[in-house]
Amino acid sequence: MFSPRLVLAPALLAAATAASAHTGAGAHLHAGDGAMQALMAGLSHPIAGLDHLLAMLALGLWCGLVLQRQWLPPVAFAACMALGLGLTQTPLEMPAVEPMVAASLLVFGLLLVAMRRLPVALAMVLAGAFALFHGYAHGEVFPHALPAAVFWAYLAGMVATTLVLHALGVGFGRALRGAGVASWAARLAGVAAMGYGAMALAG
Repeated sequence: MFSPRLVLAPALLAAATAASAHTGAGAHLHAGDGAMQALMAGLSHPIAGLDHLLAMLALGLWCGLVLQRQWLPPVAFAACMALGLGLTQTPLEMPAVEPMVAASLLVFGLLLVAMRRLPVALAMVLAGAFALFHGYAHGEVFPHALPAAVFWAYLAGMVATTLVLHALGVGFGRALRGAGVASWAARLAGVAAMGYGAMALAG
């Protein structure tokens, strides 16, 4: 019997695409901006780019579908993303940031397509490694070192939105778990993530 839950994952990705088409590049920080502007920029930036948005939703969806300790990889992602953001305030430059962000879509999408369960520790390492590049990419919107209050406000907003996106993905994954023939919906979501990642790498 058809269940509305079977279309949740594709619908979620379609909605993400539509949202990205209207949000543009998201809020940017400028010299002189205060903590409130930084907080709003942090809240909006993870949903402004389709690559970041799809990666976080795909990771959450996969965790909700196949893992027992579903929250550990998303928490690892958020923590390492914060670390990657912090690296933008140091002289260290990370290489191949955008290709690695695109590669995360390929990997998370492939996990959805394969419906492959990994050890939780490995899933956390994988999520955290890619999250470093996502965080660094989020920090590249400001080319200057930020005052401490501005930086922490931006970081708080970014982590909050990231955890909400992961929670949405995990929630949809848990809903699809109860649908006996839901695997095609998850695989379709994975194909969508992989396709966007491949286009980003080719571009």
